[in-house]
Amino acid sequence: MHHKREILEKLTGVESSRKTYYKELNLVVDEMKKKNRQLEVMNRLTKIQVDADWTEVSLYLAEQLSRLIPFDQFILTLVERAMMFSHIAQREQDDWHCRTVTRPLQQKTPVSTEQLNALLQTEHPDCHVTSVALQSRLQRVFGFLTLLHDTPVENDSEHLVLFQQIAEHVGVSVENMILFKDVSEKVKIEAQLVQSAKMAAIGEMAAGVAHELNSPLTAILGNIQLLMREIKTEPYSQMMNDIYQCGVRSKKIIQNLLTFSRQEEYPFERLNMNDLVEDVLGLIGYQLTVSGVTIAKKRSDKPLLFRGSRHQIEQIIINLLLNARDALQGVPSPTITIETFQTFLPEGPFVGLSVHDNGVGIEKEHLPQIFHPFFTTKEQAKGTGLGLSVSLGIAESHDGKLMAQSEAGKFSCFTLLLPTTAHEENDGE
Repeated sequence: MHHKREILEKLTGVESSRKTYYKELNLVVDEMKKKNRQLEVMNRLTKIQVDADWTEVSLYLAEQLSRLIPFDQFILTLVERAMMFSHIAQREQDDWHCRTVTRPLQQKTPVSTEQLNALLQTEHPDCHVTSVALQSRLQRVFGFLTLLHDTPVENDSEHLVLFQQIAEHVGVSVENMILFKDVSEKVKIEAQLVQSAKMAAIGEMAAGVAHELNSPLTAILGNIQLLMREIKTEPYSQMMNDIYQCGVRSKKIIQNLLTFSRQEEYPFERLNMNDLVEDVLGLIGYQLTVSGVTIAKKRSDKPLLFRGSRHQIEQIIINLLLNARDALQGVPSPTITIETFQTFLPEGPFVGLSVHDNGVGIEKEHLPQIFHPFFTTKEQAKGTGLGLSVSLGIAESHDGKLMAQSEAGKFSCFTLLLPTTAHEENDGE
């Protein structure tokens, strides 16, 4: 018997009975399971997506940490320039929810853990605060992880050590995210600069072309008007009238180019959206009809008043209708629905016009680009890619909006919104 106990002690290193031995063994197994769980969570914490937003990161960290450390609220705080952003995650029933608090920094020196704890303790007086700093590879503090407990935590030294170890792992992932967002922001700014340079070049080119064409076109219009006064017989009179109308249309196109280059302005006047739609349909309604397109009108019963340039707004409507016609080529039962309406946005009341077609639609990846100059989904000989870009510029110059919705193979809908002056008219009365 003595020999067996001696062997047992040598094997287990525990001077205990068999019952004590199994108890100690279970403790060792539980400890190993806990260590494995910690390693598993730490491994997950290193797999944060660099393109995730900070709310998602805060919720993810809170969910993973809750498997290892008890707490009531989790806070991810990031210090950026002269601002401090705290993303506070809290469990409500079975789901985690996050809110963000932004604070300006009054001091120029780095924020310390003690200062953050004091600030959070002031904001959460009934909680016990524990914060750990997030440090870069150069030992620069760029953020903090914080746990809030509603009740005092005793013998928490083990959890504090674990929390500090977790902060070291999380710090690497968060720093990578910050670097990724910085690089992405720089790339975005560079792209905007390239686009601005392109727009400047386009504006210079448009202005040059417009001025070069203005001189011969003025001569054409002047001479054809003289001929129209002298020659009244048919068919020459009708032919000369067609030449004059084409010249006027060309002049309007040139004016659009000058508008696009911001070198010419149009006077604003009191307009009614319903009247403009009727005027435009009077101009191009025949073109749409001979194309086999059915026009459906949903006209507002109320006058839709706004201030703007008649020619410019008509040009937007023409562009939208002609684009809709082009999208309906080869489509069974081609239909364009024109609707005028009034709507209310947070910015105030707007008059609206929508042009909906049941055509080929726009691919999802192309939708963000359709307002860019020279971008077109039409064949090379059928589209310049300037119509929507010019239309957007006109809408914005009227403090309005031009928006697009589309689904490939089903429909496209373009909506023009302009600030209404109906309330001003009523006040005047």
